[in-house]
Amino acid sequence: MSDWTRKDHGHPELPVDNPVEAAQRLAGMRDFDPLTVLNELSAWLDAVKDIPGDVEKDRGEILSLIQEAGGAHVSALLAQFLAQPKFNQEDWNTLNDYVRGLAGALCASARILLKQSATTPSLQLPGAVGAARGLHASRILAKVHFLRYLSVPPKLWQLAYAVHGDAEKAGCATTPVHMHAAHKTSTTVAQELLRMLMLQSSSPEMMRPEHIEVADRVIEQLGDFTLRPRGVADNPFCFDPASDTPPHRAPGEPPDPNTEIRYFGAGIGYDTLDRLYHQSVATKTPVIKASGKDIPHHVQISAIKHLLVFWGLASPYSPPARTPATGNLQVIHGYGQIWQHLSHVRSGATELALVEDGDGAAQAPETWAQHDAGGNELGAEIPQRSGDWARCGELVGVTMPGSNECWLGMIRSMHAEPGRGLHANIFVLSHQPQAVQLRPVIAKDEANIVSENAARQFAFKSVRAIIVSDGAAGAQKANFMLPPDSWEEGRGYEATIGGAARFLRSLQLLRHGDDYMRATFEWVQET
Repeated sequence: MSDWTRKDHGHPELPVDNPVEAAQRLAGMRDFDPLTVLNELSAWLDAVKDIPGDVEKDRGEILSLIQEAGGAHVSALLAQFLAQPKFNQEDWNTLNDYVRGLAGALCASARILLKQSATTPSLQLPGAVGAARGLHASRILAKVHFLRYLSVPPKLWQLAYAVHGDAEKAGCATTPVHMHAAHKTSTTVAQELLRMLMLQSSSPEMMRPEHIEVADRVIEQLGDFTLRPRGVADNPFCFDPASDTPPHRAPGEPPDPNTEIRYFGAGIGYDTLDRLYHQSVATKTPVIKASGKDIPHHVQISAIKHLLVFWGLASPYSPPARTPATGNLQVIHGYGQIWQHLSHVRSGATELALVEDGDGAAQAPETWAQHDAGGNELGAEIPQRSGDWARCGELVGVTMPGSNECWLGMIRSMHAEPGRGLHANIFVLSHQPQAVQLRPVIAKDEANIVSENAARQFAFKSVRAIIVSDGAAGAQKANFMLPPDSWEEGRGYEATIGGAARFLRSLQLLRHGDDYMRATFEWVQET
């Protein structure tokens, strides 16, 4: 592991052998630019390697100070990445190098202390604290990778399992500790490992970056996850502590009684999250305490719904069998652009009646290379330029080679490999989506503002909607999409389809996207 974290920053002389002076120097970095601070702290991490091994406790204290000094700056950079669709590669490299070096140094120091505690019992508590800090940093490193749909480096899993294993051997894996003096809440080595495992088990490859951030904060807030003893296989997830592979959903068959595999799950944390979710829906208050004010309520709710589904006993998603496929897909994205494109495909020409103020220029389709297909899913390689906007949950319009039809799809999952492009799995929502204009039917309490006749004549508050399914086939409930500011539960609409007027009423909200709402509806008689 030391080779993995070693990086020569050419650091100047730093007071790493004097905790008091180090604390003063590090405290002075609070108001500096995050990138500058993290580069400087990486130099500190290099300097810490020179501390003699016979004073490992001092090394752990300096590493703790470095972790505290960098915490706010790491959060600031992560917030920038969430706010900006495009990742700056140099900024990401700086963040990744620092967190990787910190996690490696903390874990290595903790392992030394835990082993030394066998002969020096007074080192057991510092070892447990160091292990908790190291696993916390490891989870942050994992999140840094998840935000770019990258896999966690195998060596990080190997290290995390080893740190927890050493703490169990030393008898302090479940000992309550405070990672830093300012922390009011306690944690344990086992819970810090479980937080990392639960983040991976949340299927981050199927989440938007902001949902990954919500999941991490929820995991930090909850705790109370369950790690079962060896030989007990009554939880939905498992990992092999002797491997360098990530945790995964447990297989259905009973495990080998002699296996070292450990099972884990959300435990009572699941019930706590379910209760918080229903309270948040009812009161419109954030699920995440204090630090969640920067994330919109609907984003938190979407992320929590995802966690409740994916933390359950049964897997909510089984990827369909896929076969290799070739050819190019023509892809457009964004609700407004897809609506315009569907309207054009349906009419064969741009209709002046469909052009309104604020319409942007029609988006030129992007060419994605198809990789495979299976069920209602298409696998494709995303061109590098598309990485600025492509996210899980993004709506896309897809035209297959040799076809004039435009399918409506959603990016279900994404994965990236270092030095290579992104791979996306697109779930086809509809092979025959309909772009329509809906006129909200004037309710009785609105008649004093505008009459029904006037609204009909002047297309008052016309809404652009996409009917995903009209319910005729029976395969799925009638459902449609419309812009977020046009959504209203129970609202009646008039639509002209095939030259005939039809009426529908919105029912249940299914999904709140960035630029669309998806909901069920029912066809009704005019009232």
